[in-house]
Amino acid sequence: MGHTIRFEWELPKPFLDTMAIDDAKLAEDVKRAAVLDWVRTEQLSWRAGAELLEMPLREFLTLMAAHKIPAAEFEAGWLDKELESFKAATSQDTA
Repeated sequence: MGHTIRFEWELPKPFLDTMAIDDAKLAEDVKRAAVLDWVRTEQLSWRAGAELLEMPLREFLTLMAAHKIPAAEFEAGWLDKELESFKAATSQDTA
């Protein structure tokens, strides 16, 4: 069994008008934003994020992409190293 978290947040009227029509929708938006941030900062796995938002992993990956959260990260120069390895391997095959 999980643990329910509740908090109050008083939003100024101009923000409320642009954010959501009802409290339930706003609460879902805040929950989604928190989970996406935890995934982005690597505090939570993709699978755990999908589970918390009660959605299939594929749908969660699509949500991540919509929020510009990469599903894969590579070190600088990784592609160049891979390309060099590929070229070396293919040149050995043709020799």
